[in-house]
Amino acid sequence: MKRAMMATAAMAVALGAAGQAWSQDEKAERLPKVSIEATAAAPPAAAYQAANPVDSGTSKITRRALEDRTPGNGDVIETLKILPFANFDSNQGVATQESIQDLRPANVSISGGQFYDNYFAIDGVGVNSRLDVVGLGGSNLQNYNETGGASAQSIWLDTNLIESLTVRDSNISAQYGGFTGGVVQVETRQPSHVFGGSVTVGCTNDDMTSFKIPNATKTLLAGVEPEHPKYDKCKVNATVDLPINEKVRVLLGAGRQETEMTYYRHANYGGTPFGLKSRSDNVLAKVEVDLAPDLTLRGQVAYSPYTSENSAENARNAVMTQKGGGLTGKLELAGKRDAADWSLVATYTKADSSRDAPSPVFAWPSSSVAGGFCASTGNCTEGSFGNLDQWQKDIGLQARWSQPLLGGDLRIGADYSHVEARKRRPQDDYSYRTGKVHSTIVCPTGDIACRDGDVVLTAYSIYKAYDISVDLDAVSAFAEYEVNRGPLTVRAGLRYDHESLLANHSFAPRLSVVYELPWDVTATVGVNRYYSRDFLGYAIRSKYPGNYTYERSYNLVNGKAVIGPWALSAHSISATVSGTGVKTPYSDELTFALSKPIFGGVARLKGVAREADDQFTSSVTETVTYVQETGRTSTYRLSRLSNGGESSYRGLSAEWSRSVGRHTFSLNGSVSETSDNLGDNGYDSIADEGEYGDERVYYKGEVRSLLAVIAENDRLNYAAPGLANADWSADWWNGRIRTNLNARWRSGYDQIEDTGATQLVSGTRYAVWDVIRYKSQTTFNANVQAQVAKTAYGEARLDLRVTNLFDTLPQTVTAATRSQPYRMGRSFWVGMSYKF
Repeated sequence: MKRAMMATAAMAVALGAAGQAWSQDEKAERLPKVSIEATAAAPPAAAYQAANPVDSGTSKITRRALEDRTPGNGDVIETLKILPFANFDSNQGVATQESIQDLRPANVSISGGQFYDNYFAIDGVGVNSRLDVVGLGGSNLQNYNETGGASAQSIWLDTNLIESLTVRDSNISAQYGGFTGGVVQVETRQPSHVFGGSVTVGCTNDDMTSFKIPNATKTLLAGVEPEHPKYDKCKVNATVDLPINEKVRVLLGAGRQETEMTYYRHANYGGTPFGLKSRSDNVLAKVEVDLAPDLTLRGQVAYSPYTSENSAENARNAVMTQKGGGLTGKLELAGKRDAADWSLVATYTKADSSRDAPSPVFAWPSSSVAGGFCASTGNCTEGSFGNLDQWQKDIGLQARWSQPLLGGDLRIGADYSHVEARKRRPQDDYSYRTGKVHSTIVCPTGDIACRDGDVVLTAYSIYKAYDISVDLDAVSAFAEYEVNRGPLTVRAGLRYDHESLLANHSFAPRLSVVYELPWDVTATVGVNRYYSRDFLGYAIRSKYPGNYTYERSYNLVNGKAVIGPWALSAHSISATVSGTGVKTPYSDELTFALSKPIFGGVARLKGVAREADDQFTSSVTETVTYVQETGRTSTYRLSRLSNGGESSYRGLSAEWSRSVGRHTFSLNGSVSETSDNLGDNGYDSIADEGEYGDERVYYKGEVRSLLAVIAENDRLNYAAPGLANADWSADWWNGRIRTNLNARWRSGYDQIEDTGATQLVSGTRYAVWDVIRYKSQTTFNANVQAQVAKTAYGEARLDLRVTNLFDTLPQTVTAATRSQPYRMGRSFWVGMSYKF
């Protein structure tokens, strides 16, 4: 990949030199003359468009704006940082090897919602995971029964394939459902009537990245700093428009991004470096056919498989490959009937979150020949926990109709979808341990946990094969009417949703009222309810098989090893979450907005208040008694699905944007307060009352209830109390140079946390909790695109994208640690693009 970067830079230099040489050489008749001349390129686009007062919570980021602002990794979700009500993971700046290797889209919280409670769509096709994206698999990739490649946005595409991105953070039309956060709509590029194409390539690596260490961590390390992460990351994308004739148009696009990260074995395993990779592919095929002047047929397929390798540092032959992404497609027939517009759409989505892993696991004693590959005084681990297949499939039908009616506009629609989730372990997998070493060992025939004359493992856990499938049918319908009478515009709608898993019937009223006041001021008030969607992860977990342990005897008889047969020694049922019969989570919203032309641009003041209730949580754990297959009586913990979660959000924002010639400026800021009782694990959490109970801590000089102490906190993550954004895009030298500079300020805040210390009071030791101050941070990013050659056949541009331009220390919520001390400083992406 370093060679690829060098080739990219060399290409830039060569094309630049060629531009000068060719323009000066009048005799080079056989080559098309290169010219750097004025172009009629479109002017830079504002960071986002927000012009419709009825949709006061809607912001649209156009293709040109995406090209100017997307970071080098091509993640369009990152561009949402320009919006005042979009909050990102506070730990994005932590430079762990796992986070750098990860190529999945960033998680985003919109208007106080959890990051998994947004509705994501690609060309109107929902791409939302109903499986676990925050639980066991996310926290421990080397997990025997959970995968770690899923994402809240189950399928994603690179910026190169995207025409626009629309975000709805409040006052959302009845056309959209299945969320309590926001709506993120990706519209892919449409096939062009003109033949053309593009190729882009870009790279970065650790040599182009600055790594920072917080002062607290420097003190902890006492001047001994470990080696910073080593990695190479590159991407390549290509598109081509193929107009077959006047009525048929085709678009083809493909791309790949890959990261190779260097890890190091544990010292007991040699401390040697080894590489792991992540790869994200994108393929898009679209066709449009004009069947008649008022009838169009559209078809498309998007395929975006994702794979990411992980391995324990204290094991060998233990590389897992986590999977994500998947396939989505649709077939649409759209037309007009008199003044009415209508469409019929069939959709299909399959998201894969499986994993491939070796099996079984062996824990060989280091004193054995079989365990001679490590220097541990205990066991040497080999292997992993086996394959898991996991996917979610959605098949749907959509119908839409809109027409003028009684001086207004009527919009109606209905959707049906069948959702199936499946998880299976294709075969029994094993984990062997408890080794006995002796030179007289003679292994039973075919025994893989035994080595003649060396070692025998005398216990194993079996992870039994299973095949779990759960499904649901979802039906929704909406009706919406918008009418304008003088200075007053009203949009009133009602949405109905029903999903068969919880069997609830949800009615969500939506109302937006706009009034044109004097002095060119437009006022908007919205009152809305939003319902979430059913979660299938609990239903799958409730069907997991039990855990079984087998053991065999080992004895020395007259100095000779005697090995007994395997016998069941323990049987248990894992702690689990199960149950239905709960309510569908919902959020009630009151919003207002004022907009006015000012200082040559447009300003908007917006407020959003939300109260979310009936959020999914685990109930207080209960103990269930059962009889093991061994005949003994035992217990397991059962948590039931409940509606114990709730959250509150208050946000106020001010926005302004303006274009001046070939420059655009955008400014916005927000203040907000977010509180909930869900914690960082979301739907895996137990509501505070159940989790903390009567636990007591030492806080501000006295012993207090932990529940009362943490009640003073707002949400720690995905919830900045204050944000401010500034963005400036410009074209220079008649469009030959395109620049974008943006800045994001995140306020400091106080958080009550466990300090790690303890305090003895009246003979009892209590954990000390105190107020921890997180400092504010301002981060600048800069993108530059320079035209280096232009011929009759197309143009080439050099692309430089810089994140954290001034190399500031990121504001994170992760405490100082020896193992992961680094934070991301300034980083560069360098690339080239060619369009024809």
